[in-house]
Amino acid sequence: MRGSRRDAEKALTALLREIDQGLVAEPGRVSVARFLEDRWLPHAVTRVRQATHERYGSLLRRHVIPRIGRVQLSKLRPVHVQSTLDAMLADGLSPRTALHAYRVLSSALKQAVRWQLIPTNPAVAVAPPRPDRPSLSIPESVDVRRLLDEAQGPLRMALLLAASTGMRRGEVLGLRWSAIDGDKARVTTSLQRVGGSLIFAAPKTDRARRTISLPPFAVEALRLWRREQTERRLLIGEAWNDADVVVDRGDGRPLDPAEFSHAFGRLCSRLGFEGVRLHDLRHSFATSLLTAGVHPKVVSEALGHASVAFTMDTYQHVLPTMGDQVAAAIETALGRG
Repeated sequence: MRGSRRDAEKALTALLREIDQGLVAEPGRVSVARFLEDRWLPHAVTRVRQATHERYGSLLRRHVIPRIGRVQLSKLRPVHVQSTLDAMLADGLSPRTALHAYRVLSSALKQAVRWQLIPTNPAVAVAPPRPDRPSLSIPESVDVRRLLDEAQGPLRMALLLAASTGMRRGEVLGLRWSAIDGDKARVTTSLQRVGGSLIFAAPKTDRARRTISLPPFAVEALRLWRREQTERRLLIGEAWNDADVVVDRGDGRPLDPAEFSHAFGRLCSRLGFEGVRLHDLRHSFATSLLTAGVHPKVVSEALGHASVAFTMDTYQHVLPTMGDQVAAAIETALGRG
């Protein structure tokens, strides 16, 4: 059955609208910038966390779109992608930043292939930069104890949790009292600043959602901190903000991640610990476990890493020393006196 002329006109209008919006594979009229801004980024927001989506948008808008945004999607070639990466490095950006931009662009172009906007992904034929492995700055145990001794209030509680559990910054600040049961802490949320607002986000992966065993000194510190927090709550009264967070800024509200990092930086400068980052407490935690002979799989689970392989790759500087333990164990089992 044939439709009416009006139906045909409506269908044509809808088709032209889709073509105009880049919904139909007529890439000759779609620029790289338009594809990324109008199609891929709105699609990606449904697939990744909001903070991740903002990083994707920032990388594309700052480094990719200004360089090849005007190129028609159908005419995009590997040389365009390669020139973008080369220009980023020439401008003084780190190989790691260029690699991140490459991965985001490649992911977008891979989706363009799925949508049949282009036949192949031009980024596949490009050799991405290979950043040098960052050197880890790992504080000694004595330095970590000094940091804890000198810190006060919410900063001390946050640092104690980070140093004794290996939790990430957002995980420490997102920890709620309802997630603590005796000597166990469940990592179920992460505090992040997204779009100017603080939000409690779910962990990135299933492995990041984990239960951590708390050492006795941390359990005792939490007990004393909760008593102090309760006293402040009674003193403040109705002005108290009941966010149920362990680390509050004094009135029940969560501590801003950036504020936490800045306070830690000021403390390190005062103590003369130059170059030590907040994230290095996590490295110190992992190194302490590995050098004590804790199995890498256990360490990986405590850290919430995506895989044991990632843990071993990150801390391979520690693993060679563990070979001596292996040799000693075999000598004990099989050696002849």
